[in-house]
Amino acid sequence: MARTVQDALDIMRVALGRRNENDSDSSDDLFLRYLNDFVSLIMPNDTKLFESFGSMTFTIDESNTTGVYTFNDVGADSQFINISQEAYISLLDPVDNSVSWNYLPIYQDPGEFFAIWGINNDEILIPGYPTMMLYYGNEFTFRTIPNDSYLVKIFGYKKNADFPDADVNLDFDYWLRYIAYGAAVNYSRDYRYEAQARSMIEATFKSERKQMMMKTHNQLKMSRSMPRF
Repeated sequence: MARTVQDALDIMRVALGRRNENDSDSSDDLFLRYLNDFVSLIMPNDTKLFESFGSMTFTIDESNTTGVYTFNDVGADSQFINISQEAYISLLDPVDNSVSWNYLPIYQDPGEFFAIWGINNDEILIPGYPTMMLYYGNEFTFRTIPNDSYLVKIFGYKKNADFPDADVNLDFDYWLRYIAYGAAVNYSRDYRYEAQARSMIEATFKSERKQMMMKTHNQLKMSRSMPRF
């Protein structure tokens, strides 16, 4: 049987000892906000799950003369929490209609990136085929700046979407107790539970986190490492 968001809220209620659903401090609506905050804002940084890893493709072109694109420009602001150090680039409309992706290294250290390309030199940049990308803050910087329309595919860990209400199914059943106790930890801190009660909730959360991560760990054990050369 599929597990629902309501199942997670019920676990929160038991763990926190807040049985009165009519109390404004322990209503399902409030618990759902705590659950969503944990799932979308904390979980992607706390755990690196295979199912949270994905890709996004966006377009860059010659109309941008600085090579700098914000998250909003490419629609990435609400999707990615962490971006990997690998990307790929291809002409948007190749002559023979076949897409050939080329490796595009991602730098995350501005000092290292601009030591190669220089700074404050936008006016002398010559458009061409982009061969490197800097990901820093909420911006992507391409060098060289594009001379045509290109597709860029990046990979990373995505932000989980909020649950709209308590009646929907969880994305994955085995998230159930982990997200319930994760949200309960934050609730117990905000509502200033006594140290002993808080430590019991936190200990259970650590146990549930370990159990949930076993699936990813077992998948990694079966994967062969790939040399980076």
